[in-house]
Amino acid sequence: MTGRSGFGIIGARSSTLALAAALLIAASPAQAQQAAVPIDVRPQPLAQALRTLAQQAHIQIVFDEARLASRRAPAVSGTMPVGAALTQLLRNSGFAASRTQQGVFVVSAQPAAPSPAALSTLGQIDQGEPARAAAIAGEPAAQEPAGAVDIVVTGTRIVRPNLKSASPITTVTASEIRAQGAVNLEEVTNRLGQVQPDAQQNYQQSNGQQRGVKLRGLDFNRTLSLINGQRIAGTESVDTNLIPVSLVERVDVLTGGASSVYGSDAIAGVVNYIIKRNFTGLQLSANYSFYNHNNRNNVSTPVAARYGITTPTGMTNDGGRADLSATWGHNFLDDRLNVSVYGTYRTADGILFRDRDASGCQLRRDTGNPLRVNNLICGVTAASPNGTLTANGANYSNVTGSPGTFAPAATIPGYANQGDRLAARGYERYNAGGFINFKASSAAEFSLGVMYLRDKSANLLYGPYVQGSYRVNCDNPFLSPSQAQTICGTAAGTTAFAPLGVQYGFPGLAGDRDKETFTNTQTRINASVRGEIAEGWRYDIGGVYDESRQLWQPGGNPVAAHVNRALDVVNVGGVPTCRSVLDGSDPACVPLNVFVANNPGSAALSNYLFNEGLGNSDLRAKFYDVTANLTTDLTRYGIRSPFAEQGLAIAIGAEYRKQQERGLQNARFIEVYGGVADRFAEQDVVEGNVEAQLPLVQDVSLIKLLQVNGGYRLSKYSTNPETFNTWKIEAVYSPSEDITFRFGRNRAARAPGLREANQTISYQNATIVDPCASVNGVAPLASREACRLTGLPDNLYGNGLAAGVPGSIRCVDDVCRQRNNGTPIVPEDARTTTYGFVLTPRFLPRFSLSVDRYKIQVNDVISYLGASFAVDGCVITGDPYYCTRLVRDPTTYQLTSTGTAGGYIQGGNLNAYRLYAEGYDFQAQYSLRFGEKAGKLDLLMNGTLTTDQGGQAAVNQPRLNCVGYFGGSCPQPAPRWVHNARATYTTQDEVFSASLAWRYIAGTTAGQNGGPNSKPETAVTDFTRIPAYNYFDLALAFNIADGLTLTAAVNNLFDRQQPILTNTYDYALSRGNTIPQRYDTLGRMISVSATTRF
Repeated sequence: MTGRSGFGIIGARSSTLALAAALLIAASPAQAQQAAVPIDVRPQPLAQALRTLAQQAHIQIVFDEARLASRRAPAVSGTMPVGAALTQLLRNSGFAASRTQQGVFVVSAQPAAPSPAALSTLGQIDQGEPARAAAIAGEPAAQEPAGAVDIVVTGTRIVRPNLKSASPITTVTASEIRAQGAVNLEEVTNRLGQVQPDAQQNYQQSNGQQRGVKLRGLDFNRTLSLINGQRIAGTESVDTNLIPVSLVERVDVLTGGASSVYGSDAIAGVVNYIIKRNFTGLQLSANYSFYNHNNRNNVSTPVAARYGITTPTGMTNDGGRADLSATWGHNFLDDRLNVSVYGTYRTADGILFRDRDASGCQLRRDTGNPLRVNNLICGVTAASPNGTLTANGANYSNVTGSPGTFAPAATIPGYANQGDRLAARGYERYNAGGFINFKASSAAEFSLGVMYLRDKSANLLYGPYVQGSYRVNCDNPFLSPSQAQTICGTAAGTTAFAPLGVQYGFPGLAGDRDKETFTNTQTRINASVRGEIAEGWRYDIGGVYDESRQLWQPGGNPVAAHVNRALDVVNVGGVPTCRSVLDGSDPACVPLNVFVANNPGSAALSNYLFNEGLGNSDLRAKFYDVTANLTTDLTRYGIRSPFAEQGLAIAIGAEYRKQQERGLQNARFIEVYGGVADRFAEQDVVEGNVEAQLPLVQDVSLIKLLQVNGGYRLSKYSTNPETFNTWKIEAVYSPSEDITFRFGRNRAARAPGLREANQTISYQNATIVDPCASVNGVAPLASREACRLTGLPDNLYGNGLAAGVPGSIRCVDDVCRQRNNGTPIVPEDARTTTYGFVLTPRFLPRFSLSVDRYKIQVNDVISYLGASFAVDGCVITGDPYYCTRLVRDPTTYQLTSTGTAGGYIQGGNLNAYRLYAEGYDFQAQYSLRFGEKAGKLDLLMNGTLTTDQGGQAAVNQPRLNCVGYFGGSCPQPAPRWVHNARATYTTQDEVFSASLAWRYIAGTTAGQNGGPNSKPETAVTDFTRIPAYNYFDLALAFNIADGLTLTAAVNNLFDRQQPILTNTYDYALSRGNTIPQRYDTLGRMISVSATTRF
């Protein structure tokens, strides 16, 4: 029963008597010996758990129900004294029980700072088991300990006890993160079956930004990333490096659309990083990890040897990573004010490809190369120390040991520069920030948070090298007579100039010219005020401001004008000298000799060619987000079902977001990469939403709970002329406490991002042979009807004139023009469905199991489409959807022009057709107790069975399902089954724990062999399958003293060799002959950490 005072009185005949008993509280905690009684309390809201305990033990418990409303209790089961049971129920709640002289137990707040005994074996307050159990059951996770200002529930703005979520949620707790020895959140989420793994630290093209999570293989921009329920930043600016691992309390992963609650981007789901904001005391943590690998011979060894590359063998230790963190917090003003600050420093050493046995040579298939081994070669660059020079349509290279001698380039191997690149990049990262939480009154609770990131990393480049089209004087003293004859013909030895294509490398010429650096900084400020404006009416007004900067400084690119001058060399008294030095136009010029093999270069030459200054691409973004929400439970007004105790709860909200982005490029960058000096784009969003929960039936025969939920959001983007809506319909049915069924149907959306929405028209070249032309007497590829749709008159169909000849419809040199953008883009429209059940049988305490089906279909997919998409589609289908994208010049009928009315192929950011993702998620948890002194064993499993993952480019194109395949038309592997299981033993006194994890990845088959779009003639006979992979990880933790915990972890315990494949850059952006996103590619990882708290 509940009195008007708000206190819950359990087991008392009279509230008056119980309140009187509460006044007789003993000063010390109850220590009297009590008889052991059988207890069986399931995980549930704390207030209800106390009621259950009181009924089972026949005791009286007094507590403030309002203060406990957001707390949850773990499972407690066994025969034990009442005091011990109470202690377990209240653990980590911020409350403790004391006993009056009359035997009444009173629950009251305890001091915020935990005692050393409250530290788990993993170094921090262990809320892992109840948090995960709550997530599986679809219930709100337990509140933060003592002094927390709010409770974060993923998937809804409505928070109230006893009701369950219809959205499947997977939770990764702080204890699991510590057991992994992870130093970034990407490593944490990569283990989940719902996630298509990513490996930004292993990509050559990565800028070091960790953009979040790719749920269901639907890319980053279709998964919304949050911090404590608020957006991290603008879509393109999300960087989870902003969040220190040591600050994370848990990670919630919600499956399915959630746009009606959170807005655009929540198509595949939501990842909510819950971080600690109410810290007390001082905590210092240090973590060091490194890779340990036994290099051995493998399929790449003989191929590498053919190119003079030595495969390392034996044990190696490298890739050291250090993570230092400090957190301090304190409560003031009778615990109403909490101030906390943190700082972290992380650094990592890079690992070169040549340091690993399987990656020193980039394997590629080749059936004709004389250097092939088993039809495999090493990927090489033509910009080798021998050089590749193009003259009069032929390619030549310098012969090693024979100065002045050319040989056909095909007879001299290129340079295998793979080993000079990074398999894992090094970085240096700083994080700092702080939080202030102040409870002025029940009507006003204020929060302020600041988070800062600075991350600097670099990619090593091969080089520097000279590459491009230049010219050389035919009397150049570096040219031998035979070389001059090859390049200049009859003009050899004269002052004439001849065009020359040059690719020439100077490996080992160090400095900033052989790397590109990325410096990412980010500052995020969030503020909020919340409270109760009237009984049962709560408001929450919050805002986020985020400012980020991504500075890219690429090196290794020569100054084209300097190369031309350095190739224009004359003989002055037997000394090769730049002509520009003689005439004074460039006194700094240094002669360049590309007509000899292995020219080591010089510091002077390097400075002249490459030291014009680094290019700078400076991308700056700002993000503003303001939300206002009002929630209320209308039960008190009688708005409820006659068959339920609780009535209608609603949340009404409004949101305004603004995103700005400015890109600044200096002249050096524009010279090499193109672009403009200054571009600016911005986007505004105004939204309104409503959400409702309504229990229809509660606590009747065969219906413990029948509940429906709904939500609706209306959105207006400044970059889109139309408003669009999203919605959700959900249902929860529990016939008993043992089982719950849940269902959700959502319409989710993704509006065009800031860069996608920018439809400024631009043009670029595209090498295309006109499909309506006849080439060498062969009939056109496209039909006459299809060509009509492109605007071509029938009399020009099959035009056989060569490219460049007047009257030909082919573009000159078959270089046509692609027009980018200029076509309105509509938001992606997704339909997501989830349904499943949660099993929590009372006959098996501390066990929970959930099985959920998910189905996602994304329509009007926003994609970047090149010219070949339209041309190939028109040839294959003859459909206007493709053919009308070929817009001919009204005069020449070519697909190129100098005007804007025609002469182009439409491409750029456009709406394509569909993406699909379907499958099943499984979660299970069980805690086995061995008695009062023998400890416990916690078992958990998270697995995903994927049945459909792919897309459909157009309505008349085949639907691709990549499940079970890698490569071919499929990108990264899409294994049918992935799971992560963990068993953790903890002693009763929590002095020691041991945790063993089993990661399983089902096998996949090469996409060319039976996969989407595969054909018999393109089937492969080698590297046809990746077998199933089993990884085992071990973590040990010791509480060696009060407040001091040591943890040691080994991931990939048995140093399982990664799958070795070929052509991996084509589908995994990896030059390392494997797929680093999915598999452990660097060997066994060993980590040790220490945490102390005062």
